[in-house]
Amino acid sequence: MNKIKAIIAIIIALVLVRGGEVQAKTMDYSVNPILPENQVKKGVSYFDLLLEPDKQQTLEVELENLTEKKQTIKVLISSAVTNASGVVDYSPTNLPLDASLKYNIKDYTQAPKVVNLAAHERQVVKIKVKMPQTPFDGVIAGGITFQQEGQTEADNQAAAKGISVKNTYSYSIALLIRQNEKELPAQLKLHTIKAGQVNGRNVINVNLQNPEMAYLNTVNVEATVRGLTHKEVAYTYSNPMLQMAPNTNFNLPIPTSNQNAATRVSEPLQAGKYELEMVVSARTDPKGAYEATRNGKKENYRYQWTFKKTFTIAQGESDKLNKSDPTIKTTHKSWMWQGILLGLIFLMAAVLLLLIKKRRQTKAQEIENQKLREKLTKQAQTIEELNAQKKEK
Repeated sequence: MNKIKAIIAIIIALVLVRGGEVQAKTMDYSVNPILPENQVKKGVSYFDLLLEPDKQQTLEVELENLTEKKQTIKVLISSAVTNASGVVDYSPTNLPLDASLKYNIKDYTQAPKVVNLAAHERQVVKIKVKMPQTPFDGVIAGGITFQQEGQTEADNQAAAKGISVKNTYSYSIALLIRQNEKELPAQLKLHTIKAGQVNGRNVINVNLQNPEMAYLNTVNVEATVRGLTHKEVAYTYSNPMLQMAPNTNFNLPIPTSNQNAATRVSEPLQAGKYELEMVVSARTDPKGAYEATRNGKKENYRYQWTFKKTFTIAQGESDKLNKSDPTIKTTHKSWMWQGILLGLIFLMAAVLLLLIKKRRQTKAQEIENQKLREKLTKQAQTIEELNAQKKEK
């Protein structure tokens, strides 16, 4: 339980714990969730409520304006998702909701759209939560986001593209509601495998789904993609610390090109048939029946899934991706055409130089011939003058 608490607490931006009071701060305003008596986990910076079916409760969050000017803070409610980094995101995103999501927390929560704060004003924001009438086991997960008005949507929806960086003027508090503390057995499903890009770099996106109303914590992934058409091709991926929110799916990106340094070249993504082999372990447990390597050490896990699936990358798809990935090195065929083009340029330059040189030589010869003609003409004139003088004598 402590590990779960730590993982979720990391997600909440800029959290400071002072004197038993949990507070998120910027230079402009602070956010302090006031935890109720029916809080499942005490001393944390998010809401985790135990409610009976069809019961209602009003939550309180204290906002404080730390500036000399009036501020308007937007309040947004969203369902928790899992982003491409394998991190649970409680802020609003453009990521599609999973088909297994039965209860969207937005449908069971009421909050003011905006809160106006005068200079240095403190105000308690009230948020109403209603538990679904139907009994269920598990947890409904979402978040309450406080966003300073005036920010662009692009500033706060980076997670829609798998980017986990948050704007410092936006805070998300996790909101979990449950009817009991029963632990559900974990499930994990493998769906589509497609080539794609993350931050302009080629990847193979492996879609994983958590269809249960429970978090999937300490997820350890070991994956290998091998070429069946091109036997020499192989990509590997390893990450021992992922997490999935309840009833969510995400595209796990397996890199096929250099992800860190654009100055280094990568092999092009080849079209053809591939095979994925993946072992996913979850929920570390000293008594777990499954074993996997985590941070260089063997650890036991409660759950483990082994996946094996073939997929195909079309030629047009690989060509398009390789063209837009700046790390992809030029192919041998391109080098050949570049060499031919360069040779033609050198040949044309050489011919041009020869023509210029010949023209200059021809012009110089013409000048010499002209001088010789002028010299001969002058000599002939001199001889005629001498002959004329002799005749007169």
